[in-house]
Amino acid sequence: MRGLLFTPSVPRYAAARLLGKRYPAQALPLRLVALPEPTRPRGFERLKVRLAGICGSDLALLYGKQAPTLSSMFSFPAVLGHEVLAELGGVRVVVNPLLSCLERGLPDCPACARGDDHLCENVAEGSLAPGMLGFCRDLGGGWAERMVAHQERIFPVDERVPDERAVLTEPAAVVLHGLRQVWGRSSGFDWPSRLLVIGAGSIGLLTIRLLRALGYNGPLYAVARHPRQAELAQRLGASRTFPSAQAAQRAAGARHYPGILGSVSWRGGFEGVIEASGSPGGLQEASWAVREGGRVLLLGAPATAFHDFSPYWFREIGLFGSYTYSWDDFAQTVKLLPELEGLEALVTHKFSLEAWPEAIQTAARRKGIKVVFKP
Repeated sequence: MRGLLFTPSVPRYAAARLLGKRYPAQALPLRLVALPEPTRPRGFERLKVRLAGICGSDLALLYGKQAPTLSSMFSFPAVLGHEVLAELGGVRVVVNPLLSCLERGLPDCPACARGDDHLCENVAEGSLAPGMLGFCRDLGGGWAERMVAHQERIFPVDERVPDERAVLTEPAAVVLHGLRQVWGRSSGFDWPSRLLVIGAGSIGLLTIRLLRALGYNGPLYAVARHPRQAELAQRLGASRTFPSAQAAQRAAGARHYPGILGSVSWRGGFEGVIEASGSPGGLQEASWAVREGGRVLLLGAPATAFHDFSPYWFREIGLFGSYTYSWDDFAQTVKLLPELEGLEALVTHKFSLEAWPEAIQTAARRKGIKVVFKP
């Protein structure tokens, strides 16, 4: 079979980190290669990949933006791809890519025992190399014609759900988990009165749609820097869109105060802010856009960056992150798919595995919203 294999290269990592989007895709340490059929460990099933998304974390890995401190939590060379829609026996399924104690042949760690397998303490232990599907050298991801996944992490998809919506299950589960973590209660959600979403790429747009599907009916503002993003944000449920966080803050009645060296501080703003741009600048904007005592949910992955932490202690702001999801979060997302009409519009480009340089370049340069491979 064929698959896209990522093989780390320190010189290419350094060059890509330096040049960013200017680094030619063909020079990335990614190659379409012939691979043996994936072996099927006990409890795993062999799947035929139907669609597989390109995630911001994949781009961060390829372009040297991932934090070096996380390198020991993954293993390479590996076939990338953790946003997967596949087929099992002719049935469409989506894949939860986590590899926790269950898959690693270990007794449950405290996190897995309480149902928080996304916080598994053994992601670098046991019978498998570190990482999850798409970041593990022992088990390939979805950027290939076939792959394997544990039977407990394979979920059939409702026949009413189009492929383009189903392939977004994994990132949607990240969003659902984050929203539950910050505003979820045993009886449902305790929503803030006003919310701001910074960033209208795939994660930001998924957030807007899920907020409305989960029952948030309050004012929902979004920062969308491009007209197409703004159009989709409003179609999916945003009350208003703005070209910058500062414009949204002013519309919300926040007050700004000039300081020395061109600095600006703010008072007031939104009770809740969701940072979905994945940029260091977006996180800094979020820390000032939230009002005193509010909460910021970090869904993007800015990695290492210079950051001013003064808003957190000076204004008593809570910062929360969402990297993956529990088994229950993923299962709930699958159940929600039939209700999430419109999400399929986020899949703007499909590419064959052979066209991977163009696919990666399209995603990296944000010429589309969600770019997927169709092996």
